[in-house]
Amino acid sequence: MVSRVPLSPAISVAGVSKRYRIYKRPIDRIWERLTGRVQHQSYWALRSVSFEVARGEILGLVGRNGAGKTTLLRLLTGVTSPTSGVIDIRHRMAAILELGSGFHPEFTGRENVFLGGAVVGMDDDEIRSKYDAIVDFAELGPYMDMPFKTYSLGMQARLSFSVASSINPDILIIDEALGAGDGAFISKCFERIRQICASGATVIFVSHNLYLLQRLCKRALWLEQGQLVGEGNPAIIVRDYEALLRSVAQDEAMARNRMALARFENFPEVSNAFKLGRQKLSHRWGTGEVRITSFDVLGPDGQPTTSVLSGERMRIRLRFEGQCNDRDLALVVTVHREDGVVAATFDAREAGVSFGPVLDSGVALVTADPLLLGQGRYFLSPHIYRDKIGLGGPQDVLDFHDKAYELIVTRPGRPYQVAVEHPAKWEIIPDSY
Repeated sequence: MVSRVPLSPAISVAGVSKRYRIYKRPIDRIWERLTGRVQHQSYWALRSVSFEVARGEILGLVGRNGAGKTTLLRLLTGVTSPTSGVIDIRHRMAAILELGSGFHPEFTGRENVFLGGAVVGMDDDEIRSKYDAIVDFAELGPYMDMPFKTYSLGMQARLSFSVASSINPDILIIDEALGAGDGAFISKCFERIRQICASGATVIFVSHNLYLLQRLCKRALWLEQGQLVGEGNPAIIVRDYEALLRSVAQDEAMARNRMALARFENFPEVSNAFKLGRQKLSHRWGTGEVRITSFDVLGPDGQPTTSVLSGERMRIRLRFEGQCNDRDLALVVTVHREDGVVAATFDAREAGVSFGPVLDSGVALVTADPLLLGQGRYFLSPHIYRDKIGLGGPQDVLDFHDKAYELIVTRPGRPYQVAVEHPAKWEIIPDSY
C-alpha cells in the first residue's frame, strides 16, 4: 500500500518487504493459475526495511548490485507496490531512476524536454516557461535539435538532471544519474541540489561513487541482500561498506588464484606451450628447466594475502626448483594494471642479485617497503628466462606465469584512484623566498 498523506517526515517506510515470483518457464505461470499448484520460487528483494527521511535531508543509499536499491526506489516512486509494509510519501516527487529515463532515443533533445517534463508532472505551459532555463543549465543549446540517441552519456546525464530538477520537487531521487557527468557539471548539480534542499525539499542519492556520496549526503543507508544493515554517518557507512567490498574481492581473488595454480599442476606436459598457436590455451609456458612451484604475496604480518595496503610493507615469496647451469638467468615479477599497463617491475638483476645457476630448489623474496602502488586491482606475472639481450625467444623462457595472480591494493581514506602513492615533502615558506 502506498499512500500520500502529509506526515512530519517527507518519507516514511515501515516494515516494507517485496517478494517476486520466479518461474522457470512462462507456461508455469498459467499452469499455476489453472491447477492451483505452486510452480514458482519466491525471491525476496526486500525484507522488513524501515526508515524515515526528514524534510530537507540529503540521504545516501549504498549497496552492491542486487542488494535491493533499485527495488526500493521503484517502491518509493510507485512503479510497483510492496508485498507488505507501508510507505508514506508527501508532496511532489521527481526521480531519475536511470540515465535517460522518460526520454525517447529517437526524439530530439528539444522534444525530450517536453516528454521528460510531462513524465515528472509538468504541463506544456510550465515546460515552455522553463525551457530556456533547462537548456542553459544543461549547456546543450547547440545540440537540442539532435536525436537524443546521438548524445554522449555525459550529455544525457545533463539533460536528464536538468529536466528532473527544474520542477522544484519536494522529493528528488537520483539513481546513478551523475556518474556520467564531468567534474564541472557535477559541481553545478551539487549546487542545484543544495538549493533544492534549502527550500525544504528532500533528496535520496544512490551511487556507487562513494566519494560523491560522502561529499553530498548527511546520512546514509546500507542495503545488503534486501535488508537494511547500516544507517548513520556516511563516512562510517562507507568505511564499513568498503571493508565488505575488500573482503569479497579478496575471497574472489584467492579463488581465482587457486584455480590458476590448479591449471599449472600438469605444467611439464605443456612445456612447449609458448608457441603462438597454443598460447591462448595456457597462462603459463616455458621450457620447464626451472619451474616456479609456488607464489605468494605476504602482508606486513608475514601471512599470505591477496589484499595489501598502499604505503605498508609487501613481500613476494616465490619458490622454484629445477636444473640449469646457466649464469645468465633472470627472475622478474611484473605488475600489470587492469588495463594492461605495466605498473611496476621487480627485477632481481636490477637489484644486483644473481639468480643462476639453479641446481636444486630454492626461495626468492622481494620486498617493497613501502608499497607505492595506488589502490586498485593488479595482476602479477612472475617469470624466469635466459638473459640474452637481443636474442630473446621462445627457447629462452624457462617459466612464465602470465598475469596469473591477482592483487588488490587499498588505501583507506582515499576516495579516488591514483596510479602511484608517491612520497613528497611540503614546505610553506615566505613569499620573499
